[in-house]
Amino acid sequence: MTKIGAVVVAAGRSARMGAFKPLLPFEDSTISLHIIHLLQQIGAEPIVVVTGYRAAQLERHLEHTGVRFIRNENYVETQMFDSFRIGVQALKDECEKVLLMPIDTPAIRVNTFRQVLMIDADLVRTSYGGEPGHPIMVKREVLDRLFSYTGDQGLRGAMETSGIAITNLVVDDKGVNWDVDTQEEYQKLIDWNYRRGDGYPIQPQIQVCLMANDVFFGPGAGKLLEFIERTGSIQEACTQMNMSYSKGCRLVKNAEKQLGFKILERWTGGTGGGGSHLTKEGKNLLGCYKELVERVQNAATDIFQECFAKGLQ
Repeated sequence: MTKIGAVVVAAGRSARMGAFKPLLPFEDSTISLHIIHLLQQIGAEPIVVVTGYRAAQLERHLEHTGVRFIRNENYVETQMFDSFRIGVQALKDECEKVLLMPIDTPAIRVNTFRQVLMIDADLVRTSYGGEPGHPIMVKREVLDRLFSYTGDQGLRGAMETSGIAITNLVVDDKGVNWDVDTQEEYQKLIDWNYRRGDGYPIQPQIQVCLMANDVFFGPGAGKLLEFIERTGSIQEACTQMNMSYSKGCRLVKNAEKQLGFKILERWTGGTGGGGSHLTKEGKNLLGCYKELVERVQNAATDIFQECFAKGLQ
């Protein structure tokens, strides 16, 4: 049986995404774990993951899978092609063919990988809608020629100038060329993946409330104080929140009763009419609450990733 290895590149900083792509939720786990599971389903071994940015965090996340890690210490100055080269050098003597995968194309069907493996050619590249995609499979005999490329057009430039015959495999799988570089692209991908029946990513949703003698402050009260601060009016704040004025007043009065001090100053009449604003204590309450919510959510995300690290399937 032909031995197939795989190189997964996950060294980049995900700068345009504004979040660490390998750990973003996808289906029942994360983007990185989902890709590793796909490769393991088709029997790829060894699998080398090239890390760089936040390397230790990603390596901890994937350590239970049995993959190998190699770091691109110069990930800031180098390109994805350089990371592929590092990974290929680490396993090329052990495999007859090598699959090349970036970390940000998680929606490829497992049957697409199997179609690629069935082709006996030096260089196989998937294609959908007339556009090239992943995975790319390369025979060991031509790896050195492919990665001797010194231009600036990345892996695509290396393939197209190497002189190696490219076998383009047209597949009915939009996932082969759907990568995610921005939050908008990521959201579109998971919505599309859900519509095709592959599930929606799970993540923790935490609601933080404050309690004294009783629960007196939560997301609704926090949002109300933000709107009051923005509009200068509790009545206008309630209107914008589609909340009754009486309910808004009850939330404020209950919080003040539990705390033992005023969080809202109100005035009536005058040339400018009435209005409301947060007291110093009210601003402190809102600021501390928002910081607490953010830190609890971040901690919950980290704990979630540990608890659900192996996925559910």
